Amino acid sequence: MSLATCHRSRDLGASVISKRPAGGFPLVDEESDDPIVAPVFGRLKQRWGTVLNIYRVLGWSPQLVKAWSSFAWSMRFDLNASRRLRELLVIRIASLLGAEYEYQHHLAMALDEGVSPEQVTDLSEWRTSAKFDATDKAVLAMADELALGTGASADTMASLRRTLGERDTVELMVTGSFYCGVARIINSAQVQLEPHHGDLRARNIDPDTAT
Repeated sequence: MSLATCHRSRDLGASVISKRPAGGFPLVDEESDDPIVAPVFGRLKQRWGTVLNIYRVLGWSPQLVKAWSSFAWSMRFDLNASRRLRELLVIRIASLLGAEYEYQHHLAMALDEGVSPEQVTDLSEWRTSAKFDATDKAVLAMADELALGTGASADTMASLRRTLGERDTVELMVTGSFYCGVARIINSAQVQLEPHHGDLRARNIDPDTAT
């Protein structure tokens, strides 16, 4: 299920995925011997079974990939806000910004967390679809406003605060804003999907203590 075949954005009036040439930014070797990169890549292999291509792009800056991997991991597993809502937010952002790499990885996570295939099909028509409840629609409004505007509106923020409270609203706001940035990085570097990317799942382990 790809952006090009599954989603057409009526708000944009065109396919949400732009065509990108084969290739992309060069990747750091998975077996890098850089003293900062090597342990980061080692932890990623234990968590994912491989080093995802996004990290192999970021690996050109050792300090950056070290900080990024820690932050991204905490954002995925340590937050309070519903994982289903967070993944719904991310796939909508990825679809709007034409980030195929981000979309494909997070589509698998969204389905795992309870987003239905029917909801995925209706994603571009969420405003009129009966398949999303009021909370879903508030989250999707945030996604649209973050991806296509200057930030979430006061009305959307107030709606989420009333429904979910301050903590979850902040976590959704930061998650959405972060993945808007991720989408733009992916598009700029033309990050390519890994072979068998659909089979990859992150394991929530601490590689420093795992046996």
